[in-house]
Amino acid sequence: MQTMTKHLGVPSILFAIGVGVANTCAVAHANGFPTVRYEINGPAVAQYISYQTDTGQLHQVNAPLPWSTQFTAFGGQVFVISAQGPGPISCKILVDGNVVSNATATVGTPARTVCTH
Repeated sequence: MQTMTKHLGVPSILFAIGVGVANTCAVAHANGFPTVRYEINGPAVAQYISYQTDTGQLHQVNAPLPWSTQFTAFGGQVFVISAQGPGPISCKILVDGNVVSNATATVGTPARTVCTH
């Protein structure tokens, strides 16, 4: 009796890896889309805050600190927030409660900070 062995080609292997990665990502958010929270902290007022959400680019002027906003992401988004004001001023991005980016600016007039994910 002869046994036949079939070798997978590179496209088949890449497809299998892609399916595995897609399934892993789907499990992470199987219960819905991720919740994203932006936070800005500092001693006074953020003169200007600019941020990207599911509805586009938004901004706040002279926002009392601490400041935050939250939204539901729909996938494939880049998360960005920047702020300027008297230092130190810091930004933070949380996805499903986990910090994915944070930064603090201590110098500059005004101090400027940016977080991306």
